[in-house]
Amino acid sequence: MNPIGTAIVLVVFLATALAARRGDRTDLYLGGRRASTGTVAGSLLATCLGASATVGLVGRAYTLGWVAFWWLGTGCVGLLLLSRFWVGPMRSCPGIRSLPQWLETGYGRPARSLAAGIIAVMWTGVIAAQWVAAGALLRELVGLPLWAGVALAAGAVGFYTAWGGQMSVLRTDLVQAVLIGAAVLGAAWAALRLQTPAAALWPAPRDLLWSEAVPFSRWTALLLVVGGMYVVGPDMFSRVLAARTTAAARRGALIAAALLLPCAAALTFAGVRLRQAGIGPGDPRGALPFLLGGAGLLPPWAATAAMLGLLAAVFSSADTCLLTAATVLDLDIPWPNAEAGVRAESPRRLRVLVAVVAAGSALLAWRSPHIIGNLLLAYSFYAGGLLVPLLLLASRKASKAAPRPWVWGGMAAGGTVPVVLLVGGRVADYAVAGAVGSLVCAGVVLAGAIAARMIHLPNASK
Repeated sequence: MNPIGTAIVLVVFLATALAARRGDRTDLYLGGRRASTGTVAGSLLATCLGASATVGLVGRAYTLGWVAFWWLGTGCVGLLLLSRFWVGPMRSCPGIRSLPQWLETGYGRPARSLAAGIIAVMWTGVIAAQWVAAGALLRELVGLPLWAGVALAAGAVGFYTAWGGQMSVLRTDLVQAVLIGAAVLGAAWAALRLQTPAAALWPAPRDLLWSEAVPFSRWTALLLVVGGMYVVGPDMFSRVLAARTTAAARRGALIAAALLLPCAAALTFAGVRLRQAGIGPGDPRGALPFLLGGAGLLPPWAATAAMLGLLAAVFSSADTCLLTAATVLDLDIPWPNAEAGVRAESPRRLRVLVAVVAAGSALLAWRSPHIIGNLLLAYSFYAGGLLVPLLLLASRKASKAAPRPWVWGGMAAGGTVPVVLLVGGRVADYAVAGAVGSLVCAGVVLAGAIAARMIHLPNASK
Protein backbone atom coordinates (compact mmCIF):
# COMPACT_ATOMS: atom_id res chain seq x y z
CA MET A 1 0.00 0.00 0.00
CA ASN A 2 1.13 3.61 0.42
CA PRO A 3 3.42 4.50 3.35
CA ILE A 4 3.49 8.16 2.25
CA GLY A 5 -0.29 8.47 2.47
CA THR A 6 -0.25 6.89 5.92
CA ALA A 7 2.40 9.33 7.10
CA ILE A 8 0.44 12.28 5.71
CA VAL A 9 -2.73 11.21 7.54
CA LEU A 10 -0.86 10.84 10.83
CA VAL A 11 0.71 14.27 10.39
CA VAL A 12 -2.71 15.82 9.63
CA PHE A 13 -4.15 14.32 12.81
CA LEU A 14 -1.26 15.60 14.90
CA ALA A 15 -1.34 19.07 13.30
CA THR A 16 -5.09 19.33 13.90
CA ALA A 17 -4.63 18.35 17.53
CA LEU A 18 -1.81 20.85 18.07
CA ALA A 19 -3.84 23.68 16.50
CA ALA A 20 -6.78 22.84 18.75
CA ARG A 21 -4.54 23.01 21.79
CA ARG A 22 -3.51 26.58 20.96
CA GLY A 23 -7.18 27.53 20.81
CA ASP A 24 -8.06 26.19 24.24
CA ARG A 25 -5.55 25.87 27.06
CA THR A 26 -8.02 25.72 29.92
CA ASP A 27 -10.32 22.70 29.70
CA LEU A 28 -8.88 19.37 28.59
CA TYR A 29 -11.91 17.50 29.95
CA LEU A 30 -14.77 19.03 27.91
CA GLY A 31 -13.09 21.51 25.56
CA GLY A 32 -14.77 24.53 27.11
CA ARG A 33 -18.28 23.14 26.39
CA ARG A 34 -18.46 25.04 23.10
CA ALA A 35 -18.97 22.31 20.47
CA SER A 36 -21.48 23.28 17.75
CA THR A 37 -24.19 21.06 16.28
CA GLY A 38 -21.93 20.06 13.38
CA THR A 39 -19.01 19.29 15.67
CA VAL A 40 -21.18 17.14 17.94
CA ALA A 41 -22.68 15.28 14.96
CA GLY A 42 -19.31 14.67 13.30
CA SER A 43 -17.71 13.56 16.55
CA LEU A 44 -20.57 11.19 17.40
CA LEU A 45 -20.48 9.71 13.90
CA ALA A 46 -16.70 9.25 13.93
CA THR A 47 -16.80 7.73 17.42
CA CYS A 48 -19.56 5.26 16.50
CA LEU A 49 -17.77 4.17 13.32
CA GLY A 50 -14.80 2.57 15.03
CA ALA A 51 -13.22 -0.86 14.68
CA SER A 52 -16.41 -2.79 15.49
CA ALA A 53 -18.51 -0.77 13.05
CA THR A 54 -16.11 -1.13 10.14
CA VAL A 55 -13.76 -4.10 10.24
CA GLY A 56 -15.89 -5.98 12.78
CA LEU A 57 -19.27 -5.34 11.15
CA VAL A 58 -18.20 -6.38 7.66
CA GLY A 59 -16.65 -9.53 9.11
CA ARG A 60 -19.86 -10.41 10.92
CA ALA A 61 -21.95 -9.73 7.81
CA TYR A 62 -19.59 -11.97 5.86
CA THR A 63 -20.26 -14.73 8.40
CA LEU A 64 -23.88 -14.17 9.49
CA GLY A 65 -25.57 -12.29 6.65
CA TRP A 66 -27.87 -9.28 6.82
CA VAL A 67 -28.76 -9.78 10.47
CA ALA A 68 -25.32 -8.31 11.28
CA PHE A 69 -26.78 -4.92 10.32
CA TRP A 70 -28.06 -4.55 13.87
CA TRP A 71 -24.56 -4.34 15.30
CA LEU A 72 -24.51 -0.75 14.02
CA GLY A 73 -28.17 -0.27 13.10
CA THR A 74 -29.14 -0.38 16.74
CA GLY A 75 -26.87 2.62 17.19
CA CYS A 76 -29.25 4.69 15.05
CA VAL A 77 -32.08 3.83 17.43
CA GLY A 78 -29.88 4.52 20.43
CA LEU A 79 -28.87 7.97 19.18
CA LEU A 80 -32.51 8.86 18.50
CA LEU A 81 -33.43 7.87 22.05
CA LEU A 82 -30.45 9.80 23.38
CA SER A 83 -31.58 12.93 21.56
CA ARG A 84 -35.20 12.65 22.61
CA PHE A 85 -35.03 11.51 26.23
CA TRP A 86 -31.54 11.62 27.74
CA VAL A 87 -29.78 14.78 26.53
CA GLY A 88 -31.80 17.04 28.85
CA PRO A 89 -31.22 15.02 32.05
CA MET A 90 -27.53 14.60 31.22
CA ARG A 91 -27.08 18.37 30.98
CA SER A 92 -29.28 19.20 33.97
CA CYS A 93 -26.30 19.49 36.36
CA PRO A 94 -23.84 22.00 34.83
CA GLY A 95 -20.97 21.18 37.20
CA ILE A 96 -20.51 17.51 36.29
CA ARG A 97 -17.61 16.38 34.09
CA SER A 98 -18.07 12.62 33.76
CA LEU A 99 -20.70 9.93 33.63
CA PRO A 100 -19.92 8.60 37.15
CA GLN A 101 -20.56 12.10 38.48
CA TRP A 102 -23.98 12.03 36.81
CA LEU A 103 -24.70 8.72 38.53
CA GLU A 104 -23.75 10.32 41.83
CA THR A 105 -26.49 12.93 41.42
CA GLY A 106 -29.07 10.15 41.48
CA TYR A 107 -27.57 7.42 43.65
CA GLY A 108 -24.83 8.92 45.83
CA ARG A 109 -21.04 8.68 45.94
CA PRO A 110 -20.78 4.86 46.19
CA ALA A 111 -22.53 4.64 42.80
CA ARG A 112 -19.94 7.02 41.40
CA SER A 113 -17.07 4.89 42.70
CA LEU A 114 -18.62 1.65 41.40
CA ALA A 115 -19.22 3.18 37.98
CA ALA A 116 -15.68 4.55 37.83
CA GLY A 117 -14.24 1.11 38.53
CA ILE A 118 -16.44 -0.56 35.91
CA ILE A 119 -15.66 2.02 33.23
CA ALA A 120 -11.92 2.06 33.91
CA VAL A 121 -11.72 -1.73 33.54
CA MET A 122 -14.05 -2.17 30.59
CA TRP A 123 -12.76 0.79 28.59
CA THR A 124 -9.26 -0.66 28.66
CA GLY A 125 -10.65 -3.60 26.69
CA VAL A 126 -12.47 -1.31 24.27
CA ILE A 127 -9.31 0.69 23.60
CA ALA A 128 -7.30 -2.52 23.17
CA ALA A 129 -9.73 -3.59 20.45
CA GLN A 130 -9.06 -0.34 18.59
CA TRP A 131 -5.28 -0.88 18.80
CA VAL A 132 -5.66 -4.40 17.38
CA ALA A 133 -7.65 -3.05 14.43
CA ALA A 134 -5.14 -0.24 13.91
CA GLY A 135 -2.24 -2.68 14.00
CA ALA A 136 -3.91 -4.90 11.39
CA LEU A 137 -4.54 -1.92 9.10
CA LEU A 138 -0.99 -0.59 9.44
CA ARG A 139 0.26 -4.05 8.55
CA GLU A 140 -1.72 -3.80 5.31
CA LEU A 141 -0.73 -0.20 4.63
CA VAL A 142 2.99 -0.17 5.42
CA GLY A 143 3.90 -3.77 6.22
CA LEU A 144 4.49 -3.29 9.95
CA PRO A 145 4.27 -6.30 12.27
CA LEU A 146 1.11 -6.28 14.39
CA TRP A 147 2.94 -5.36 17.60
CA ALA A 148 4.68 -2.43 15.88
CA GLY A 149 1.40 -1.17 14.43
CA VAL A 150 -0.22 -1.37 17.86
CA ALA A 151 2.67 0.59 19.38
CA LEU A 152 2.60 3.25 16.63
CA ALA A 153 -1.17 3.72 16.90
CA ALA A 154 -1.14 3.89 20.70
CA GLY A 155 1.77 6.35 20.65
CA ALA A 156 0.27 8.69 18.04
CA VAL A 157 -3.26 8.75 19.46
CA GLY A 158 -2.00 8.91 23.03
CA PHE A 159 0.19 11.90 22.17
CA TYR A 160 -2.42 14.11 20.54
CA THR A 161 -5.11 13.14 23.07
CA ALA A 162 -2.84 14.05 25.99
CA TRP A 163 -1.68 17.22 24.29
CA GLY A 164 -5.02 18.81 23.42
CA GLY A 165 -7.61 16.89 25.44
CA GLN A 166 -11.26 17.08 24.42
CA MET A 167 -10.79 19.86 21.89
CA SER A 168 -8.15 17.84 20.02
CA VAL A 169 -10.46 14.84 19.99
CA LEU A 170 -13.40 16.87 18.67
CA ARG A 171 -11.35 18.57 15.95
CA THR A 172 -9.66 15.39 14.74
CA ASP A 173 -13.03 13.62 14.72
CA LEU A 174 -14.22 15.98 11.98
CA VAL A 175 -11.24 15.10 9.78
CA GLN A 176 -11.68 11.44 10.60
CA ALA A 177 -15.39 11.52 9.72
CA VAL A 178 -14.51 12.63 6.18
CA LEU A 179 -11.95 9.84 5.79
CA ILE A 180 -14.39 7.31 7.22
CA GLY A 181 -16.89 8.35 4.57
CA ALA A 182 -14.28 7.48 1.94
CA ALA A 183 -13.85 4.03 3.47
CA VAL A 184 -17.60 3.34 3.52
CA LEU A 185 -18.01 4.51 -0.08
CA GLY A 186 -14.99 2.44 -1.12
CA ALA A 187 -16.45 -0.68 0.51
CA ALA A 188 -19.79 -0.20 -1.24
CA TRP A 189 -18.09 0.50 -4.58
CA ALA A 190 -15.91 -2.60 -4.33
CA ALA A 191 -18.88 -4.76 -3.30
CA LEU A 192 -20.90 -3.62 -6.32
CA ARG A 193 -18.03 -4.66 -8.61
CA LEU A 194 -17.99 -8.22 -7.30
CA GLN A 195 -19.19 -10.95 -9.60
CA THR A 196 -21.91 -12.82 -7.72
CA PRO A 197 -24.62 -15.34 -8.58
CA ALA A 198 -28.06 -13.89 -9.22
CA ALA A 199 -29.05 -12.43 -5.86
CA ALA A 200 -31.05 -9.45 -4.68
CA LEU A 201 -28.97 -6.40 -3.83
CA TRP A 202 -31.11 -5.61 -0.80
CA PRO A 203 -32.50 -8.01 1.80
CA ALA A 204 -36.04 -9.16 2.37
CA PRO A 205 -37.41 -7.83 5.68
CA ARG A 206 -37.11 -11.25 7.32
CA ASP A 207 -33.39 -11.36 6.48
CA LEU A 208 -32.81 -8.37 8.76
CA LEU A 209 -34.34 -10.10 11.77
CA TRP A 210 -32.99 -13.04 13.73
CA SER A 211 -31.89 -16.17 11.90
CA GLU A 212 -30.62 -19.66 12.64
CA ALA A 213 -27.16 -18.21 13.24
CA VAL A 214 -28.57 -15.46 15.47
CA PRO A 215 -31.63 -16.75 17.36
CA PHE A 216 -34.20 -14.43 18.90
CA SER A 217 -32.65 -14.51 22.38
CA ARG A 218 -29.25 -13.50 21.09
CA TRP A 219 -30.74 -10.86 18.77
CA THR A 220 -32.68 -9.17 21.56
CA ALA A 221 -29.64 -9.34 23.85
CA LEU A 222 -27.56 -7.66 21.16
CA LEU A 223 -30.11 -4.85 20.82
CA LEU A 224 -30.15 -4.30 24.57
CA VAL A 225 -26.41 -4.46 25.28
CA VAL A 226 -25.03 -2.75 22.17
CA GLY A 227 -27.97 -0.36 21.76
CA GLY A 228 -27.65 0.75 25.36
CA MET A 229 -24.07 1.88 24.71
CA TYR A 230 -25.35 4.41 22.17
CA VAL A 231 -27.81 5.85 24.69
CA VAL A 232 -25.85 6.06 27.94
CA GLY A 233 -22.31 5.09 26.98
CA PRO A 234 -19.49 7.20 28.47
CA ASP A 235 -18.43 8.50 25.05
CA MET A 236 -21.94 9.59 24.09
CA PHE A 237 -22.17 11.33 27.46
CA SER A 238 -18.96 13.29 26.93
CA ARG A 239 -20.22 14.54 23.55
CA VAL A 240 -23.48 15.70 25.10
CA LEU A 241 -21.63 17.62 27.82
CA ALA A 242 -19.16 19.16 25.37
CA ALA A 243 -21.96 20.69 23.28
CA ARG A 244 -22.47 24.45 23.40
CA THR A 245 -26.18 24.14 24.23
CA THR A 246 -28.75 21.43 24.90
CA ALA A 247 -30.29 22.13 21.49
CA ALA A 248 -26.91 21.62 19.80
CA ALA A 249 -26.51 18.27 21.55
CA ARG A 250 -30.00 17.14 20.52
CA ARG A 251 -29.55 18.16 16.91
CA GLY A 252 -26.06 16.65 16.75
CA ALA A 253 -27.35 13.27 17.93
CA LEU A 254 -30.20 13.37 15.39
CA ILE A 255 -27.86 14.18 12.51
CA ALA A 256 -25.42 11.46 13.59
CA ALA A 257 -28.27 8.91 13.69
CA ALA A 258 -29.38 9.91 10.18
CA LEU A 259 -25.84 9.53 8.80
CA LEU A 260 -25.15 6.31 10.67
CA LEU A 261 -28.06 4.46 9.02
CA PRO A 262 -26.71 4.45 5.43
CA CYS A 263 -23.23 3.64 6.74
CA ALA A 264 -24.61 0.58 8.54
CA ALA A 265 -26.46 -0.53 5.41
CA ALA A 266 -23.42 -0.04 3.15
CA LEU A 267 -21.00 -1.91 5.40
CA THR A 268 -23.41 -4.81 5.91
CA PHE A 269 -24.02 -4.94 2.17
CA ALA A 270 -20.27 -5.16 1.56
CA GLY A 271 -19.90 -8.17 3.85
CA VAL A 272 -22.94 -9.97 2.47
CA ARG A 273 -21.91 -9.32 -1.13
CA LEU A 274 -18.42 -10.69 -0.49
CA ARG A 275 -19.99 -13.80 1.00
CA GLN A 276 -22.26 -14.22 -2.03
CA ALA A 277 -19.26 -13.97 -4.34
CA GLY A 278 -17.70 -17.00 -2.64
CA ILE A 279 -14.31 -15.36 -2.19
CA GLY A 280 -12.57 -13.74 0.72
CA PRO A 281 -10.07 -14.45 3.48
CA GLY A 282 -10.22 -17.43 5.79
CA ASP A 283 -10.56 -15.12 8.77
CA PRO A 284 -13.74 -12.94 8.68
CA ARG A 285 -11.83 -10.16 10.45
CA GLY A 286 -9.90 -9.66 7.21
CA ALA A 287 -13.02 -9.38 5.04
CA LEU A 288 -13.04 -5.58 4.75
CA PRO A 289 -9.28 -5.12 4.19
CA PHE A 290 -9.47 -7.91 1.58
CA LEU A 291 -12.41 -6.22 -0.16
CA LEU A 292 -10.67 -2.84 -0.27
CA GLY A 293 -7.16 -3.96 -1.12
CA GLY A 294 -6.62 -7.68 -1.60
CA ALA A 295 -9.38 -8.34 -4.12
CA GLY A 296 -8.08 -5.85 -6.70
CA LEU A 297 -11.52 -4.29 -7.15
CA LEU A 298 -10.49 -0.68 -6.59
CA PRO A 299 -7.86 1.49 -8.28
CA PRO A 300 -4.73 1.78 -6.13
CA TRP A 301 -5.48 5.38 -5.14
CA ALA A 302 -9.04 4.50 -4.08
CA ALA A 303 -7.87 1.44 -2.17
CA THR A 304 -5.29 3.51 -0.30
CA ALA A 305 -7.84 6.23 0.51
CA ALA A 306 -10.32 3.65 1.78
CA MET A 307 -7.73 1.89 3.96
CA LEU A 308 -6.66 5.23 5.42
CA GLY A 309 -10.33 5.87 6.13
CA LEU A 310 -10.45 2.66 8.13
CA LEU A 311 -7.40 3.79 10.09
CA ALA A 312 -9.18 7.07 10.80
CA ALA A 313 -12.24 5.13 11.98
CA VAL A 314 -10.15 3.24 14.48
CA PHE A 315 -8.39 6.37 15.72
CA SER A 316 -11.70 8.23 16.09
CA SER A 317 -12.99 5.71 18.61
CA ALA A 318 -9.65 5.16 20.31
CA ASP A 319 -9.00 8.81 21.19
CA THR A 320 -12.49 9.31 22.65
CA CYS A 321 -12.28 6.14 24.72
CA LEU A 322 -8.77 7.02 25.86
CA LEU A 323 -9.81 10.44 27.14
CA THR A 324 -12.93 9.00 28.78
CA ALA A 325 -10.97 6.36 30.69
CA ALA A 326 -8.31 8.85 31.81
CA THR A 327 -10.97 11.36 32.93
CA VAL A 328 -12.74 8.74 35.03
CA LEU A 329 -9.47 7.62 36.61
CA ASP A 330 -8.55 11.23 37.33
CA LEU A 331 -11.84 12.55 38.72
CA ASP A 332 -13.92 9.64 39.95
CA ILE A 333 -11.70 7.00 41.53
CA PRO A 334 -11.63 7.56 45.34
CA TRP A 335 -7.99 8.51 45.86
CA PRO A 336 -6.39 8.75 49.33
CA ASN A 337 -5.79 12.19 50.84
CA ALA A 338 -8.28 13.86 48.49
CA GLU A 339 -11.15 15.96 49.69
CA ALA A 340 -14.24 13.72 49.98
CA GLY A 341 -12.17 10.94 48.38
CA VAL A 342 -12.03 12.58 44.94
CA ARG A 343 -9.26 14.82 43.59
CA ALA A 344 -9.58 18.21 41.97
CA GLU A 345 -8.98 18.65 38.24
CA SER A 346 -5.39 18.71 37.00
CA PRO A 347 -4.49 18.90 33.27
CA ARG A 348 -0.97 17.63 33.97
CA ARG A 349 -2.26 14.59 35.85
CA LEU A 350 -4.82 13.91 33.13
CA ARG A 351 -2.07 13.82 30.50
CA VAL A 352 -0.09 11.32 32.54
CA LEU A 353 -3.16 9.10 32.92
CA VAL A 354 -3.83 9.23 29.17
CA ALA A 355 -0.30 7.90 28.61
CA VAL A 356 -0.76 5.18 31.25
CA VAL A 357 -4.08 4.00 29.78
CA ALA A 358 -2.65 4.05 26.24
CA ALA A 359 0.31 1.90 27.32
CA GLY A 360 -1.79 -0.51 29.38
CA SER A 361 -4.38 -1.06 26.64
CA ALA A 362 -1.60 -1.54 24.07
CA LEU A 363 -0.13 -4.28 26.26
CA LEU A 364 -3.57 -5.92 26.48
CA ALA A 365 -3.92 -5.69 22.70
CA TRP A 366 -0.59 -7.47 22.28
CA ARG A 367 -1.63 -10.23 24.70
CA SER A 368 -5.22 -10.56 23.37
CA PRO A 369 -5.35 -9.51 19.70
CA HIS A 370 -9.13 -9.67 19.22
CA ILE A 371 -11.57 -6.96 18.15
CA ILE A 372 -15.15 -8.10 18.63
CA GLY A 373 -14.31 -10.34 21.60
CA ASN A 374 -12.66 -7.53 23.56
CA LEU A 375 -15.50 -5.14 22.75
CA LEU A 376 -18.32 -7.49 23.69
CA LEU A 377 -16.65 -8.57 26.92
CA ALA A 378 -16.38 -4.90 27.91
CA TYR A 379 -19.93 -4.13 26.79
CA SER A 380 -21.38 -7.06 28.75
CA PHE A 381 -19.60 -5.93 31.93
CA TYR A 382 -20.79 -2.35 31.46
CA ALA A 383 -24.37 -3.25 30.53
CA GLY A 384 -24.74 -5.61 33.44
CA GLY A 385 -23.63 -3.12 36.06
CA LEU A 386 -24.61 0.30 34.75
CA LEU A 387 -27.21 0.16 31.97
CA VAL A 388 -30.34 -0.03 34.14
CA PRO A 389 -29.36 2.68 36.69
CA LEU A 390 -28.26 5.01 33.89
CA LEU A 391 -31.43 4.55 31.87
CA LEU A 392 -33.52 5.26 34.97
CA LEU A 393 -31.79 8.63 35.41
CA ALA A 394 -33.87 10.01 32.53
CA SER A 395 -36.64 10.19 35.13
CA ARG A 396 -35.75 11.48 38.59
CA LYS A 397 -38.91 9.88 39.95
CA ALA A 398 -37.91 6.44 38.63
CA SER A 399 -34.31 6.77 39.84
CA LYS A 400 -35.50 7.58 43.37
CA ALA A 401 -37.99 4.70 43.58
CA ALA A 402 -35.45 2.28 45.07
CA PRO A 403 -33.27 3.00 48.12
CA ARG A 404 -29.69 3.75 47.18
CA PRO A 405 -28.17 0.64 48.84
CA TRP A 406 -30.36 -1.53 46.62
CA VAL A 407 -29.11 0.31 43.55
CA TRP A 408 -25.50 -0.15 44.65
CA GLY A 409 -26.16 -3.85 45.18
CA GLY A 410 -27.77 -4.11 41.75
CA MET A 411 -24.77 -2.46 40.10
CA ALA A 412 -22.33 -4.79 41.84
CA ALA A 413 -24.38 -7.92 41.13
CA GLY A 414 -25.18 -6.96 37.53
CA GLY A 415 -21.53 -6.27 36.71
CA THR A 416 -20.34 -9.49 38.35
CA VAL A 417 -22.84 -11.87 36.73
CA PRO A 418 -21.60 -11.52 33.11
CA VAL A 419 -18.01 -12.14 34.17
CA VAL A 420 -18.99 -15.24 36.18
CA LEU A 421 -21.11 -16.60 33.32
CA LEU A 422 -18.42 -16.06 30.71
CA VAL A 423 -15.42 -17.20 32.74
CA GLY A 424 -17.31 -20.21 34.07
CA GLY A 425 -18.35 -21.21 30.56
CA ARG A 426 -22.07 -21.24 31.39
CA VAL A 427 -22.78 -18.69 28.65
CA ALA A 428 -20.67 -18.39 25.51
CA ASP A 429 -22.32 -15.31 24.03
CA TYR A 430 -21.14 -11.95 25.40
CA ALA A 431 -24.35 -10.09 24.57
CA VAL A 432 -26.49 -12.70 26.33
CA ALA A 433 -24.23 -12.51 29.39
CA GLY A 434 -24.59 -8.73 29.45
CA ALA A 435 -28.37 -8.97 29.08
CA VAL A 436 -28.57 -11.45 31.97
CA GLY A 437 -26.49 -9.08 34.09
CA SER A 438 -28.86 -6.22 33.23
CA LEU A 439 -31.86 -8.34 34.24
CA VAL A 440 -30.20 -9.21 37.55
CA CYS A 441 -29.46 -5.54 38.20
CA ALA A 442 -33.03 -4.59 37.28
CA GLY A 443 -34.36 -7.33 39.58
CA VAL A 444 -32.39 -6.05 42.55
CA VAL A 445 -33.44 -2.44 41.91
CA LEU A 446 -37.09 -3.48 41.50
CA ALA A 447 -36.96 -5.52 44.69
CA GLY A 448 -35.64 -2.46 46.49
CA ALA A 449 -38.43 -0.29 45.09
CA ILE A 450 -41.08 -2.82 46.17
CA ALA A 451 -39.57 -3.15 49.63
CA ALA A 452 -39.47 0.63 50.05
CA ARG A 453 -43.08 0.94 48.94
CA MET A 454 -44.22 -1.79 51.33
CA ILE A 455 -42.41 -0.20 54.23
CA HIS A 456 -43.93 3.22 53.56
CA LEU A 457 -47.47 2.03 52.81
CA PRO A 458 -48.69 2.37 56.44
CA ASN A 459 -47.44 5.95 56.58
CA ALA A 460 -49.06 6.71 53.24
CA SER A 461 -52.42 5.41 54.42
CA LYS A 462 -52.31 7.78 57.37
